[in-house]
Amino acid sequence: MKENKVLKSSMIVMLFVIIGKILAIVRDSLMFSKFGTTYATDIYVWCFGVVFLFTSLGYGLSTTLIPILTEYIETKDLKERNSFVNNVTNVSMILTVIITGIGILCSYYIVYFFANNLSKDPIIFKQTVKILRIMFLSVLFLTLQGIVAGALQAHKEFSIPAAMAGSASLIYIIYLSLFVDRFGLTGFAITTVLAFFVQFVINVPKFKKLGYRYKIEVDLKNKDLQKLFLLMIPIIISTATMQFNLFINRSFAMSLYEGATSILEAANKVTLLTYEVFAVAVSMIVYPILSTFIVQNNYDEYKKSLVKSINIINLVMIPAALAIVILREPLISVLFLRGKFTISDVKLVSTALIFYSPTMIAYGVRDILNRAFYSAKDTKTPMIYSVVGVVINIILSAILYRYMSVPGLTLSSSISSVVITLMLLIQMNKKFKGIDFNSMIKTVWKISIASIIMGVVVYFIKKIFIMHLAPTFIVNAMILLLCSILGMIFYFYLTNLLKIKESMYLLDVFKQKIAKK
Repeated sequence: MKENKVLKSSMIVMLFVIIGKILAIVRDSLMFSKFGTTYATDIYVWCFGVVFLFTSLGYGLSTTLIPILTEYIETKDLKERNSFVNNVTNVSMILTVIITGIGILCSYYIVYFFANNLSKDPIIFKQTVKILRIMFLSVLFLTLQGIVAGALQAHKEFSIPAAMAGSASLIYIIYLSLFVDRFGLTGFAITTVLAFFVQFVINVPKFKKLGYRYKIEVDLKNKDLQKLFLLMIPIIISTATMQFNLFINRSFAMSLYEGATSILEAANKVTLLTYEVFAVAVSMIVYPILSTFIVQNNYDEYKKSLVKSINIINLVMIPAALAIVILREPLISVLFLRGKFTISDVKLVSTALIFYSPTMIAYGVRDILNRAFYSAKDTKTPMIYSVVGVVINIILSAILYRYMSVPGLTLSSSISSVVITLMLLIQMNKKFKGIDFNSMIKTVWKISIASIIMGVVVYFIKKIFIMHLAPTFIVNAMILLLCSILGMIFYFYLTNLLKIKESMYLLDVFKQKIAKK
């Protein structure tokens, strides 16, 4: 494995993720423009949150399949690999069909117990149950998507899985642009099912090109299948708890006022902008690489790759979190201020976002740590700490939302995510002795210093614009563009001045590209 493999691969995948994220921004902007911060958006966001709990099935399958299939690739032929993947697919789909059926049948009770505030209006309650039943069909494709995407990543094929989100967003954009006025919220729910189907389908051609062919094979006695499901259970619990945190916060928000869930969701979307573009790309790349090092018993490279990956995450996420807080109102205005989304909505989201921003750093580092544990076939540790995180979030949310409304819910998420990430770091240090966490801490300090100085520069640039110009769409876009460009240039100058290795490498790559041209 060549040095800086993680950086190079991540940058390729990031192109696809960035395209997907741009499309997602357009999708979210259209959604808030068409529905505003109303019960329609609240219903969709809440129902999507219920269904998204079951992404843990696809994620669990993908995550546990990668190290096992990586071992198959190293030691077994295509026929054995194909048989194993078919066995996983068929058994998983039998379970998923049962879960989907139960979810559809129990939708009434799910809404009644977790969004009881809606039962005050029979029409809204009935519509919520209907939307939830439609969207439960998405779970079928989440499972298939997880298996196929996991197989591709085990073969070091990252581009197609990275393109899944973009393809789904295109489906949403087409519906919201052309058909939403005719088919409304019900059509939007059907579009969600179609979007998840498309995410699965785009992986199939590459999957087949690798030699995999579907057959009806079910062997419950297969030892690797049993091992996969045993490993998967803690991952499902761990991943589900992350989504359950969001679900709990949305349910608390549903009891506040009309549009509270929408405000929370808008803040969440902005918070995850950089996280989903960068941190997800790095964690996607690093997981199979770490799995390969474990299979090869190459623990020195494993430790180096882990520290390097965390440093890369922090290099981007720390300044991004600070910049988003400073530029939150221009950013929210450019993204959502149109149609039924108003200035007062911008103010509400802006306040909630202040308390939400630390989560993007914590999520990024936690993703790397979780996958590091998974690659070493330790699924128990992330599960335990994720459950602790849910307990912390529920307790804090139940207290803070009464006094701080939506910002209290975002603050509770930040506190729980930061605490759990620190716990995982401590546990990882105990599990793999010799990891150079001291250098990582020094790097974090350097990144923080550079970020704070950059933040001061960005703040004064924004201040100059606000003092002299009215905050129109064009002005807000200019603020974001100028602050982003000057902020990045100044920040990377400082990180190179402070001799942060990962930043220096990126600058060297950029210089080489310029020299070649």
